[in-house]
Amino acid sequence: MLKKIFTPGPTQVHPEVLKATVSHFTYHRSSEFKEFHAQLISKLKKVFLTQSNLNVLTTSGTGAMEAAVVNFCKPGDKVLFLNQGRFGARWGAISKAYGLKADEVTVPAGDVIGTDKLKSTELDRYASVFLTHSETSTATVTDIKSLAAYIKENSNALVIVDGISSIGTIEFRMDKWNIDVAVSASQKGLMTQPGISVIAYNDIAREKMLSNNMPRYFFDLRKELNAQKTFLTSWTPAIGIMYGVDKACDIILTGGIESKWKKVHAVADYFRNECRDFGFSIFSKHPSDSLTAITFPDDIPTGKLVARLKEKYGIQIANGQEELKDKIARVSHMGDIELDDIIELTKIIKVEFKSLK
Repeated sequence: MLKKIFTPGPTQVHPEVLKATVSHFTYHRSSEFKEFHAQLISKLKKVFLTQSNLNVLTTSGTGAMEAAVVNFCKPGDKVLFLNQGRFGARWGAISKAYGLKADEVTVPAGDVIGTDKLKSTELDRYASVFLTHSETSTATVTDIKSLAAYIKENSNALVIVDGISSIGTIEFRMDKWNIDVAVSASQKGLMTQPGISVIAYNDIAREKMLSNNMPRYFFDLRKELNAQKTFLTSWTPAIGIMYGVDKACDIILTGGIESKWKKVHAVADYFRNECRDFGFSIFSKHPSDSLTAITFPDDIPTGKLVARLKEKYGIQIANGQEELKDKIARVSHMGDIELDDIIELTKIIKVEFKSLK
């Protein structure tokens, strides 16, 4: 049966993940939970490809982004955020909310910021640089590997990455790419229901976090680090969702993380090629394998197809956001999506689009 959710998040949940979410429950101060929590952290480090510190937080992806700002930026820090869309802009909004001096580099929607865009920027002025790996609002992927290397060569700034719609889905190598801090969330690449986010950070970032006097309470990772010494969490966690993420990690890591990346690429590549052959355009100049944004010929509003698929089939894809509403349609390749699902979805999209004209 065709999967129903092809939105950029939440994504389709695997039946075994759903089962784990609703069938496992334990006291979060028990020895059983401590053992499970240690196991989950070990699996997540394999997904992030890191040996660094890692905390599981009961919050959305935006909560993990805020945790990154308040723990790894000191009051008065000057920071830089690369704005390639709605979620890149969010780094700036969070930073400014905490009184940081936040500078911005922008590009048109669907484009990316490469190292050439940073050559006129005095990177050594900044304490941190905030990046977005897969910009969900435009379905655009950024070469985080090259950017991180360039930033490290030209500054001592922390490299802090939003990997919410990339980690677990497309190539991401935290340690090898010299990323200081990375965040993700359960409802996208980790293909579980919303409610959990993950933040990983190396020892350089950890030392700054420990000496940082930025006000914080719930998102104080010093508390999490201390609790984790005995594999506890500071606050009552979303236990069921954590069990779901644990099962999702098992599925993602089956055959190795690289096989998961290849599988997602095959799905994305098929969909993009079919869309081009049909007469749609791919919106992004650097499309992400996590999701695809398409535009329709003759300025036909994308919302018409979004509504038709939901009303007629119960299938959910996503419209564009804000200034891109009705200009792009976004189809996710994250979560429990197989090639057969995207083949069937593509057939339905073609049929229904013809009926809109």
